[in-house]
Formats: sequence, structure tokens, C-alpha cells
Amino acid sequence: MIKALLNKYKSSDGLKNITKLTSANIIAQLISISTAPILYRIYNKEFYGTLGIYMAIVGVIGVFSTLQYLQTIMLEKEDENAINAMWLNRFINIAFTLIVLFLIIVLLPFIVKWLKNPLLNKWIWFIPFSIFFNGQNAIFSVWANRKKEYNILTFNNTLLAITTPIVSIALGLLVNNETGLFLGLFVGQMFPSLILYFALKRKYNLGFSQTNKSNIFKLAKDYKSFPIYSLPSELINNLTNQLPVFMLNSFVGVAAVGVYNLAVRMLGMPISLIGGSISSIFQQKATEQYNMYGNCRPIFVKTLKSLLAISILPTLIIIFFGPQLFSFVFGSKWHEAGIYAQILIALFMGKLIVSPLSYTFLIAKKQKEDFLWHVWMLVSNIFIFYFMFKLNFGVKYVLLVYSLNYLMIYLIYVVKSYKFSLNYGFNKT
Repeated sequence: MIKALLNKYKSSDGLKNITKLTSANIIAQLISISTAPILYRIYNKEFYGTLGIYMAIVGVIGVFSTLQYLQTIMLEKEDENAINAMWLNRFINIAFTLIVLFLIIVLLPFIVKWLKNPLLNKWIWFIPFSIFFNGQNAIFSVWANRKKEYNILTFNNTLLAITTPIVSIALGLLVNNETGLFLGLFVGQMFPSLILYFALKRKYNLGFSQTNKSNIFKLAKDYKSFPIYSLPSELINNLTNQLPVFMLNSFVGVAAVGVYNLAVRMLGMPISLIGGSISSIFQQKATEQYNMYGNCRPIFVKTLKSLLAISILPTLIIIFFGPQLFSFVFGSKWHEAGIYAQILIALFMGKLIVSPLSYTFLIAKKQKEDFLWHVWMLVSNIFIFYFMFKLNFGVKYVLLVYSLNYLMIYLIYVVKSYKFSLNYGFNKT
């Protein structure tokens, strides 16, 4: 079915570029899959849990690293203004990095007390490092995308996938602590960013001398809707995604975070591998059909059937063989991650289906409704985790209710997305 979708749209000008980037993503995921069994046999649950908490913090705080001005680099028609937009993002990223460093210096005792993880204390100081390089890499990636430098992006994504596990494996064999995981992460954040910067610098004059300072401030004002509207939405999305990590760390312990993160990482790979490419195709064709016929039901139904067909086999495998599969691949100490995967599989298969199809919310100009549903996801999940743990429910029961809550929301999303594909309620506020 995927092949049929691809064949149908091979005439698209952008398909070759989508395929190139998707291929790079597949290569990166394959590298991640092939090295994961080695890494998870070297490092224990506590080490991976500590890394998971660190990445969750960086993920949530990092939402502010460019104040969501990134897309201004793509939106500007002239390269001259796009360079101004790029430097606007760079300045914000640098300023926010320094603010985070200052807050860590001032609030360190409170942060340490909140995290309840002695292993993480020394790595807190590296949070500004991660925010800076993640932000710079995102900025340069958008510029490369603007200039259609897909070969550079492909190389950069592959390099990122290679450096992190290689460093982590090498150091893990030498030192029996979490150091290898963190240094692997830091090298994977810094090295590709620098490579991308110098690769672009060779072809384009991106120096600050090319900017117009007054235009930089003008861009910030013209696109103020990004930090005002896009930033809260992105923050809620990130908080919703990372909520289980923070709640498990607070109520259960760091080892549970490590187990949860392995289950989530493995279940999330099909979404990254398959969902991304199908989403790109669906977005293109759905928009085209909406503009031509006033609805996009044909591509919606076809994509829905394809995603349902794709999701059946992995769902059945995880439901019946999850614990055995995780034990065999990652070692017996990760048996519980297979149980978590059994509980969470419905959530992730729902996400695989909904992620591409919910684009109809955007076409139908229902961003406000989409935002409100994401707010409900966050609020309802906070309620589930907090009160169920306070009432002494076990982790598995909490995750089951969490997964079922998501599944119900995703079912509502599918129904609403289908209605929007029929032009039902289109452009009504």
C-alpha cells in the first residue's frame, strides 16, 4: 500500500527530495536499531533513566531556544532577509542559553532537590550546552532546507546517528557509569552542528556583516505571532510527551524511567520510519485535492486503510511476544520494558495513524480546536499520573489508563479529521 501511495505521487517535484531525506532517516534509524542491543547490555536502567530525565528537561526547555522563530528563515522570500531571520534565531538561542546557565547557578539547590537523582547532579551544568547546539543545528538545518541542500542534510543526519552510539559504546566498555551515554549525546549534538555550519559557510556568506540590524528587529516584530501562539502550543506538546518521564521519576524512581524510555524508543521507531514519509505525501496530496475539489476524502480513506494495515502486524507481535522479544534483543534485565511496550502499543499505533491524518485540522483552519485538544491531553494525563500514583496504583495500571486515555482521544481525532476531509465545518470559527 505504501508503494501504491508512492507510485501515485512520483510526478511530484518534491518527491525526490522527500525520498532522499526519508532514506537518510531510515539509515539513521537502522543504525540506532543495530546499536541499541549493544548499548542496552552495557548500560543499566538507572543510567538510561538518568539520560532520559536529562533529555526530557532539554526537550521542554529547548522549546524556548528560538522562541519558535525558526520558520521565518523559510518564509522570507529574499535570501537577504532570510539571513537576518537566521541571525535573529541565533541571537535568541545564544541569549536563552546564557539565561538557562544563570538560572542553573541561582537555582541549583532547588533543581537538585526536585530531580531526586544524584547521578544527574553533575550533568545539570551541560543543559545550556545541549540547548545551544540543538538550537544552532536546527537553525542551520532550516537554512539548508531553504537552499535545498539535501545532500548536506542527509550527511548531517547520518553523522548524528553514527557518532552518538559509537562514542557511547566505546566509553561504556571502558567506564562502568553513565558518562559514556552523556558524552555520546554531547558529541552527537556538537559534532554534526559544527559540520553543518562549516559546510554551509563554504557555499554561502552567512556572516553577521551580511545582516541589517534594523531588519532583524523588524522581523521579530512582524513574526511576533510565532512566540505568542506557536510557542505555547509547542510547549504543551513537549510537556505532554515528557510528562511520563517526570512523573515516573517523582513517584517511582529513575529505573522506571529507563525502562519506560526503552519501550517508547522502540515503539516510536515505526512512526519515525513510516509515519514521516506517509505524512509528507498525505499533506501534499490532501492540500492538492482540497484546492481542486473542496475535499480530500479519497486520499484520507486510502491513507487510513494503509496505516491500519501497516499497524496490525507490529501490534500483534508486541501484544503476544513483547516481553520475550525485549529480553532476547536487549537482555533479561529489560524484560519489563517489553511489558510496558504491551501496555503502550495501542497508544503508539494510534499515534502512527493520527499523526498524518490530523493534517486536515490545518487545512480546515481548525488550529484552535487542535490546540484545545492538546491542552486536554496534558491536563488529563497530569490528572491520571498524579492521582493514580497518590492512590498507590502500580506503574502498569497507571500506564494502561494513560494509554487508553490517548487511544480515546486519537479515535476522536480520526473521526474529526474524516469530517474535515469531507469539508464538514470547513473554515468556520
